Amino acid sequence: MKVYDSDPAINERIRRAVRYGQTRWAEVWLSLIMVTFGAVLLYPEPTFVGPAWRVIAALVTEQQAGVISITFGVVRLTALWVNGRRGRETSLLRTVGCVAGFFFWAALSIGFAAAFPPLSTGIAVYGVLAIAELHSSGRAASDMAAEDTFGLRKRRRINLAAEAEERRRSRGGSVGNPR
Repeated sequence: MKVYDSDPAINERIRRAVRYGQTRWAEVWLSLIMVTFGAVLLYPEPTFVGPAWRVIAALVTEQQAGVISITFGVVRLTALWVNGRRGRETSLLRTVGCVAGFFFWAALSIGFAAAFPPLSTGIAVYGVLAIAELHSSGRAASDMAAEDTFGLRKRRRINLAAEAEERRRSRGGSVGNPR
């Protein structure tokens, strides 16, 4: 079993926090929804029809939106696959993917809201997907912190040890002999 921290209590907490499946499955499903959404947009039949789509259609074509959606979805699925295989090096990719997913779904929800009237279920559905992405981004960021992705805990420990050693020396103590 991988050891994240020398303190057994902290190590157990981190191990539980990073185990596969906490939010990764939600991230996988959200990514798959994004890929299939893009595939529907790339289908030759028109999708951006009806007054509810008018704001979105004014900003992006179906082809552009489909390519964006599939690209982000596939990149996220790849990042999730790598994260499941490698761990701590890729939690940052998960967090970035969730934040990008949040903006994608929120933009769709806002687009439908801006086209009101008519009232569209897209406001609710894409709004909930955006909230799910936001929740997943929090969990992914929590994994980053637990895994010490940026090495902040390690650097803090090194600095604290150096400061303690400096204090010992300034008091006249010998190296490695705490007073």
